[in-house]
Amino acid sequence: MGMLNKATTRVHGALDQVADAAAPAAQWLEEHGEALNASGQKLMVRTRKYVTANPLQSLGMALAAGYLISRLTR
Repeated sequence: MGMLNKATTRVHGALDQVADAAAPAAQWLEEHGEALNASGQKLMVRTRKYVTANPLQSLGMALAAGYLISRLTR
C-alpha cells in the first residue's frame, strides 16, 4: 500500500508540474485568442480571393507544395 501512495503522490506532482507549465500558454491564448482568430479569418478571405482570381496558378502552387512536402516526409 505504501508503494501505491508514493506512486500516486508522484503522479499528482507530475500533473501539477504540467498544469503549472501550461498555465502561461493558456493565459496568453485567452488574451490573444480574438486577435489570432481575426487574423486567420482575414488570411482565409485573402486566400479565397487570390484563388478565385488565379485558379491555374493556385493549382500549380498547390501541386508543387504537395510534391515538396511528400519528398521531405519520406
